[in-house]
Amino acid sequence: MLSWWLGTLSICGFLVVAIVLVLYALKGAVNAEDSNRIDPLPSDDEIEK
Repeated sequence: MLSWWLGTLSICGFLVVAIVLVLYALKGAVNAEDSNRIDPLPSDDEIEK
């Protein structure tokens, strides 16, 4: 019975580590400056009031 609990905990731990690594990789891959360079926000002068 103890081996089942250890196996379950190890699988859950592996899943948590894998999710954290994927999120960390996605965060590193996203560059916020690229979006502003490609499609910049309009300035106040460009917006007609």
